[in-house]
Amino acid sequence: MRHQFALYIGLSLGVVLLISACQVVDGPRETATLTPAQESIEETATAVITSTPAPVRGTVSIWHAWDESRLPALLSAIADFQDAYPDVMFDVQYIPSLDLRASFEVASSEGRGPDILIGPAEWGPSLYDQDWISDLVGLASTELLGSLNHAAVGAARYHDALIGVPVSLEGVVLYRNQAIISFSPATFGELIMLAGEATEGEVHGAYLERSFYFSGGHLVGLGGRLMDDEGMPAFNDQHGLDWIDLLRRYETVGVTEFFGDRDLQYFKENRAGIIIESTRLRESLKEAIGSANLAIDPWPIREDGSMAGFVQAENVYLAPQALESDVNIAWMFIEFLLRPELQAVLADLGTIPAMTPEAFTTSRILIRDDLIEQAILALANGITYPVVPEIFIYQASLDAALQSVFFDEVAPQTALQMAEETIIQASSSLDLGISTPP
Repeated sequence: MRHQFALYIGLSLGVVLLISACQVVDGPRETATLTPAQESIEETATAVITSTPAPVRGTVSIWHAWDESRLPALLSAIADFQDAYPDVMFDVQYIPSLDLRASFEVASSEGRGPDILIGPAEWGPSLYDQDWISDLVGLASTELLGSLNHAAVGAARYHDALIGVPVSLEGVVLYRNQAIISFSPATFGELIMLAGEATEGEVHGAYLERSFYFSGGHLVGLGGRLMDDEGMPAFNDQHGLDWIDLLRRYETVGVTEFFGDRDLQYFKENRAGIIIESTRLRESLKEAIGSANLAIDPWPIREDGSMAGFVQAENVYLAPQALESDVNIAWMFIEFLLRPELQAVLADLGTIPAMTPEAFTTSRILIRDDLIEQAILALANGITYPVVPEIFIYQASLDAALQSVFFDEVAPQTALQMAEETIIQASSSLDLGISTPP
């Protein structure tokens, strides 16, 4: 048994059964079956973090919503951190995801918030504007940020600040049923060809979704922008027209969908070869068609750019009080949590880690889940899903524009112009900082 450690775990009501099996107070560490990635941590933790010139003491408080499927990764990180710093204790509190943000905001306003919060990137701007999370510029090294998914890091950049660092990912990807289409299409032309060859009877080679969340990444992949640095619409240009033209050409690939589930249903019934969907659904898709048949492909390229999907991140946030001590133990732990070995533990537990494929390769850490490895590769060239408040206005306006083009035969240029005007007007009325241009 490894080094004993002290771990204080705070429990919220209703989750005692979830955490109690992992709780240890001033006693030996409970042993459990380790995944290969966790065994790697057991072997290397001492070598990676060496003894410090002076003892590091203190308590780090962490709030999170990681359930029993992901909690072992956090507990492993804490235990290994304490092997190097035995005088550091942790106060870890699980709060259900639906309650986590509100609980954090109330606690922070009363001066009793945790040092570390793990939560969606979408929370970051609001929490930062209220001074409840810290700017990490000057703490996060170029090397660390370079080892993380660039689109996920982009979601943590707010004005001139870095308001968090990503720990895990999800996003929009291209799924393929290998029993219907054997090869991954490298180009959009190959996608058209392979889908056409696979279409027969009730089987569609491709069934592609065109609504904004599932197609908006292509706009940036083709060289365009959704909004400028001031939050003003930037899609009403030739790149925007190219984007709509790409979505029109979906009809030459196969069947199209807009805000529906028929594509998902057909795929699960082995009647669609390729669909566009969220990584959240990979387990249900694997169960439906079998793990041997399911693949996540890199996005096909075009002569004018590439298809691409939005990337969303779960961030680790650092509270301002953690910066007040001479030794920032909380930030030391965040850096530890983002080590390749710990990121691989997340992958072993079914979560897509935020680390780049190159960082895993350089560290000689293997991802043993093929589908997660494919997702890491597909999301590596993904597009940051904007976390600014006005994104919901953009999404609604552009969905309306796309529907007008595909169903009402409105000219693409007219539809984009109408969407731009709607966004500016709606954002101004909500005082989101977007004003009518002169």
